[in-house]
Amino acid sequence: MNFRLKTRELLLFITIALGIYMLLIIGFAWLYYGTNSIGLTPYSKPFTETIDFEKAIYFSIVSFHTIGFGDIHPTSDLGRQIVMVQSTLSLFFTAIFSGFLVYFVIKRPRDIFATERVYIRFRKHHYFLSIRLGNLGRDIIDLKSKFEAWTIVNNTRIRAFRSEEELADLEKILYFDIDLNEPANLNLRNAIKTSLENKTLLHMKFSFIGNDIKTGEQVAYAKYYDTGHLRFGKMFLNVYSWDTNGRRKNFRWNNFERIEEMNPELVQGFLEAEAP
Repeated sequence: MNFRLKTRELLLFITIALGIYMLLIIGFAWLYYGTNSIGLTPYSKPFTETIDFEKAIYFSIVSFHTIGFGDIHPTSDLGRQIVMVQSTLSLFFTAIFSGFLVYFVIKRPRDIFATERVYIRFRKHHYFLSIRLGNLGRDIIDLKSKFEAWTIVNNTRIRAFRSEEELADLEKILYFDIDLNEPANLNLRNAIKTSLENKTLLHMKFSFIGNDIKTGEQVAYAKYYDTGHLRFGKMFLNVYSWDTNGRRKNFRWNNFERIEEMNPELVQGFLEAEAP
């Protein structure tokens, strides 16, 4: 069965927790049985039953969960000390197990990703710096993004550009675009051109924070790029199509990083033209 990553992690955690639980139960049962430190409570009627390993396991479980039926009890100081140690360990085990179980149930899996490259695209007669985002999980809303760029000159990092803006909801696919023809983005365009001419090294960081639409959990994402990640292109290839009800279908995630090639003339135009 092809479980999703989150399901596999949850099952692995439960398996490990149950394994530790069984080791504790059997380990303490062996201590009770091996030290002959527990015995049956006679109550008001005499009987001839003796403590065997099965009863030691039973007493270990009862003591671990601090139930205390009283039908078996420690008969020596060593037995009472073992009970105290086991009862203390049970409190920590229960708290840790419960906390991690809740964490695994509600945490969001790592299902957000971005293109491995930053693309300089040409569309609508403008050059854009573009990053495509993908999401395999629940929608993310209330997105606030940040894009920063630095040039490295004489071993010194100098901020060349910074932009913060709100984005549309990240359902399956989202595009982050910066219009490099806008006067406000002149410094970024010049930094890219200078970097592509091998005059400076350009570092870039794209990040955002948002909220999981179902749990309200805050989601943060960041990815770093440098000059070697810059590529030219036009339109990204589609990763899905639409059905007659307006729903996405036929996802082709292998197209996520694919883009139409930019004509060499347009590439040269970007490198040679004066930025507005």
